[in-house]
Amino acid sequence: MKAIVFDMDGTLIAESSWELLHSYFHADLQQVIKNQEEYFSHEIDYETWMQKDMDLWDCPSQERLEDALSSYTLEPFAQEVVATLKSEGVVPCIVSSGIDILARMIGERLGIRKDCICANEIICENGALKGVCHVEPFSKDKVVLALSHTMSIPVTQFAAVGDAAPDISLFRAAALTFAYKPKDTIIADSANYIIDDLRTILHVIKSYE
Repeated sequence: MKAIVFDMDGTLIAESSWELLHSYFHADLQQVIKNQEEYFSHEIDYETWMQKDMDLWDCPSQERLEDALSSYTLEPFAQEVVATLKSEGVVPCIVSSGIDILARMIGERLGIRKDCICANEIICENGALKGVCHVEPFSKDKVVLALSHTMSIPVTQFAAVGDAAPDISLFRAAALTFAYKPKDTIIADSANYIIDDLRTILHVIKSYE
């Protein structure tokens, strides 16, 4: 393997970036659930879902967004695993339908290159928020294909790590796949390996070679 793509929420960190923000800004949870149901029933697209969720937050600003997201919990051994992969010539990437502000925080902490991080953008201008969807949850394979092209690494040399049903799209563009603490049967059934310790990735990749 020459590259590995990690989902972020539930994979590199314990929380959902959206849940961190909803908690911090005291969003109406009933409306949060309603917005989610509208997306999964195909009534709205992902960018509209982003906007409807952001509209629930009270007095957001760039500084408050960063403060809210800084309370994340890194998954055990994430730093060790990423450092070891890098030392062995494997390029780590993040592809997440979570928030880019947090993805950049995680990337900086783990030493993941900025051009290998893809997540959804929140633009804050004059106290108003706008969401820009770069990673649709069920189309992560398109992002991996773009990374493959940019990095000149074939997808046959990509591994992928995810935890939930949308990450099946991540798996579609990888040769070696890991379901980490899977939240859904469907993601577990779609993975080459089911793991509950990120360090297992190191052993598998070494034997895969």
